[in-house]
Amino acid sequence: MEWEVEVLKRLVALDTDATERKNYSEAAELVAGYFREIGLSVEIVGEEVPNVVARLDAGAERDLALVSHYDVVPAGGPWVLDGREIDPFEPLLVNGRLYGRGAADDKSAIAATLGALRRIVESGREGELRYNPLAIVVGDEEVGGAGIREVVEGAGITGDAAVILDAAIEHLSVGASGVADGWITVRGKGGHAGYPHKTRNPIYGLVRLICELESFSRHRATRLSDLPSPPDSPVERVWGRFTVTMLRAGEKHNAVPSEARLGFDMRIVPGEDPERALEELRSFLADAAARLSLEVSMKLVGEVNTGWMTPPDHPFVREALDAMERALGTRKMAAELGGNDGYLFASRGVPTVAIGAIRVDNNIHAPLEFVYLEDVAALERFITELLVPGGA
Repeated sequence: MEWEVEVLKRLVALDTDATERKNYSEAAELVAGYFREIGLSVEIVGEEVPNVVARLDAGAERDLALVSHYDVVPAGGPWVLDGREIDPFEPLLVNGRLYGRGAADDKSAIAATLGALRRIVESGREGELRYNPLAIVVGDEEVGGAGIREVVEGAGITGDAAVILDAAIEHLSVGASGVADGWITVRGKGGHAGYPHKTRNPIYGLVRLICELESFSRHRATRLSDLPSPPDSPVERVWGRFTVTMLRAGEKHNAVPSEARLGFDMRIVPGEDPERALEELRSFLADAAARLSLEVSMKLVGEVNTGWMTPPDHPFVREALDAMERALGTRKMAAELGGNDGYLFASRGVPTVAIGAIRVDNNIHAPLEFVYLEDVAALERFITELLVPGGA
């Protein structure tokens, strides 16, 4: 794994903060260079975000999309490990763990993809591949997915089957939850806090509405998918979720604001109609507003990720489970509680699964993110087994 570890270190050392689109071009060129070095044909796709699309023509009848992303969430820092400060972008290897922002999510998948394809080419087994590898490495996955949309919707590149390499290593995902984010606003009448009798404070109304939304959250939890939840989940099947995540109101201590709002995140279970789920929320808000005598409105933020699922008995799912069993010695199937880019492929009829090098304890999106190198190796073996049964 020496080569893969060095690749991963170079990737992690680049701060590719998605909120600022930092070093996107440098990351794309670095990844593209590695694929060219291996022998793949490479192009950079997209006007808004540079996305790497690399293909190895092995003479197979179908292309397999291997999808990962180079952007990361903000790191903050410095981080503190065992009493000492570390820079999130100076990768640190300790006892089989590589620390750094993006080490697990999702630069581990890029390194595993490169490692698998490099070994296949060096072994001279390209002619045995059952798919032509189509590596897709995008930006902006963490902030709405502009990169993957440019590849799939803009350039029409999907492959004939897809593996989203941005998930857990413990199981193969055959679906993922959809996501709808937005703001709910309560309007009142602002004014001087010294004259509250002349105002209608929307903050009190918002608090009452939040209490009502607890019951909607419980209602969402009764929506169950046919697909199993990941291991250690509190519910056996993937369930609907509604969560209040942000509160915004007021600017001065002595001023009653004219509006107060909350941010929410609603998870749509695989196979659920997202429009029906959103209509349930709108109907609930209308009823609550009438009961509480409030002026309430809702606005969605960004595109709704509709979620996706591939039938567990699909031949491609069986292929992926077989590869997982050969590579990892296990054969577990579930669906993701989170969302991922698979919905763009599945919505176009492309059989899709997801797996990655991520575990719950990897601290993704938090300080001290790390990846187990053994999981990077395991993911590399999975990719190899899916392409070349029996390995390279």
